[in-house]
Amino acid sequence: MSKRTMQLLILLGAMTLSTGVSADNTPQTASCKPESLPKLPDVRITSVKLETEGTPHCKVTGVIGTETNFELLLPDDWNGKFVFGGGGGFVGSVVNTALGYGPLQKGFATVGTDTGHRGSAIDASWALNNLERIVSFGHQAVHRTTVTAKSLIAHYYGQDISSSLFFGCSRGGGQALMEAQRYPDDFDGIVAGAPAYNWTEELGGRNTLINQAMFPNPNDLSVATITPQARKLIGNAVLQQCDSLDGLQDEVLNNPLDCDFEVARLACKAGESDGCLTPAQLQAARRVYEGLILDGEQVVPGYVPGAELGAAGWERWVAGGFDVLDLSEFQRGVEPDPDYPDPETPNAHFAFGNGVMKYLVFHDPDWDYSSYDFSNFRSDIAAVSSTLDATDPNLDAFRARGGKLLLFNGWRDMALTPLGTIEYYENVIERDASAADDVRLIMLPGMDHCLGGPGPSFVNWLDEIDRWVDTGQAPDQLTAYWVDEQMQPDGSRPVCAYPKYLKYNGSGDTRDASSFSCVASD
Repeated sequence: MSKRTMQLLILLGAMTLSTGVSADNTPQTASCKPESLPKLPDVRITSVKLETEGTPHCKVTGVIGTETNFELLLPDDWNGKFVFGGGGGFVGSVVNTALGYGPLQKGFATVGTDTGHRGSAIDASWALNNLERIVSFGHQAVHRTTVTAKSLIAHYYGQDISSSLFFGCSRGGGQALMEAQRYPDDFDGIVAGAPAYNWTEELGGRNTLINQAMFPNPNDLSVATITPQARKLIGNAVLQQCDSLDGLQDEVLNNPLDCDFEVARLACKAGESDGCLTPAQLQAARRVYEGLILDGEQVVPGYVPGAELGAAGWERWVAGGFDVLDLSEFQRGVEPDPDYPDPETPNAHFAFGNGVMKYLVFHDPDWDYSSYDFSNFRSDIAAVSSTLDATDPNLDAFRARGGKLLLFNGWRDMALTPLGTIEYYENVIERDASAADDVRLIMLPGMDHCLGGPGPSFVNWLDEIDRWVDTGQAPDQLTAYWVDEQMQPDGSRPVCAYPKYLKYNGSGDTRDASSFSCVASD
């Protein structure tokens, strides 16, 4: 994350954009010294430091087991609560994305982890022939860090934690779902944003399918089959057909499911070569929209129309190429580690697809995406799927103890298909309709991956899950904000609990939430 983005998030997180729950200013009785912390089995404390800049707090770093690093922040004015901040990509450094929502300023003790390895967030080579690291990354590191942090917090403050929360987006969203499914006692409230929960089928299989069409020649990654000109052609066609369906022409599709766009109509006819899609380009675009289909079965849903234009959409995630791509800050909240530079890649999903398949599935650095035929895909991924994938809709144990799960996804997200998040939510509700009392999905029109895009994208998710856990009142509609160059709110719109969608009332300021309503789907 850039310094400016982090400053923006911290400022917004500390603001009263939504009412939140105030700290109870429980006095700290312990001193920020190693002797104030207990000795825990298989845990080594490496540093204890009093931080006085900003919100005064005690920063504790340590190692769990072989190589799971963590950083725990203990504010002087503790509110009795704990929040875990998830990571991004393949993680590889201690990341705490909850920090962007002001937990220290609100009095939360908070922790993050590197999930048991060091490296670039888009490099999976750390997993080669290392089962311990794969298990740590898949689920164990977050759980062990949670247990460790809770023990340290309770001892440091001399009292039990009143509530434990988790916030994560992308990989952190996948960690969030894994916690709810596998370790239901760890948290009372969980936020899972744009969750990377299906590593083998979506990030491995779906990405490989797209990579084959975008870069059929592995020795030429200069420009994707979908060139910048082709992306512009497709994106403009989508906007021309669908942008005004919601009553506004603002490059935001309030409900992309209403956009019945057929990319085939852009195919070149006999004798045409300009202003149309070649057969290879048409195939590549179809793979983006259709997702992974094997033996006639939809394994992973495709992407919705609306993110073809803009650097954070198709260019960054599925197209691009060395000659056109700027891959800086692939996920807001995840800052590159200078000790582990990102590998060269023509787009983000080229790195993720190859990373999953080379190092997590086949353990073969020479594995070639371009020649993979998918005939044994299900058996190929079977061994690692149970460790990596958080696809189980059974949340009974989590809900039985009062757990609340808040999912969210941007409709313009090209990192993880929004339809995948919807599919998981619907699987949960289909399995047990009463889960709707404890699980909510918020869809954000015009939002890219986790944050940003032409639509308003800032919601203080920490405030929202904290309020839900404390009051028991589930959110049906929230407010999302744009921000200006001075890091101040600059307009707002409602965001709706699925399956409701956003509708313009027909008049009023289009950057004022009161001009919109959440309505039921037809």
